Amino acid sequence: GFEFSCYILVQRNFLGPNRVEIKARRGNKFIGSTNRKSQSIDVTLDADTAHPRLQVSEDGKSVTDTGVIRKVPDKDERFDSHTFLLAKEGYRSGRHYWEVDVGKKRNWNLGVAQETVRRKETVALSPKNGFWVIGLADGQEYWALSDPWTRLMVSGRPQKIGIFLDISSKKLSFFSVHQKKLLYTFTFVNHHSRNVKLFPFFSTGSAATSSDTEPLRILKPHC
Repeated sequence: GFEFSCYILVQRNFLGPNRVEIKARRGNKFIGSTNRKSQSIDVTLDADTAHPRLQVSEDGKSVTDTGVIRKVPDKDERFDSHTFLLAKEGYRSGRHYWEVDVGKKRNWNLGVAQETVRRKETVALSPKNGFWVIGLADGQEYWALSDPWTRLMVSGRPQKIGIFLDISSKKLSFFSVHQKKLLYTFTFVNHHSRNVKLFPFFSTGSAATSSDTEPLRILKPHC
């Protein structure tokens, strides 16, 4: 069968305005072209970056919006104005793939952020501010938070989102894992420095909205 996990290959053969051919590898057997392989990474959430409303599990694999401002250590790296957090490890080069189970959450944002993004003040999620993100708003509309925002035509309610970061090609792609469909691809036009790391980014939605106790879960690599 078709597998996204462990390795994926993204060809530049677009089959339409919102489709791209995906190839994959399972075990030692490749299906299709092998010119784009990407090691699946084991992402761990960094609780020190998490907004005080966010509760990160002990294993660092899930985050829940408690709806309550908790007493947490005052860290320079902590987001204090938005319900954001980052992964512990960032990347300056290479190709990386991870998956997130968004479950039935009505509000979420996923993507990557530069390590230099502002943490202590209000900031808009946009590439010009160092964020490359897609999300679901109020359980109804999917958006790529590009400049300007791009409405995504998504069928059904994807519960597992695959994220493919290809720094060498300056691309970030999002997939509906079960549907095996490309949702959106960013091109990094504002990320110029190889000295600035890109970190997996997560948000439980606007801090102004009521809390949604459904967690975001990092899925473990399957190999």
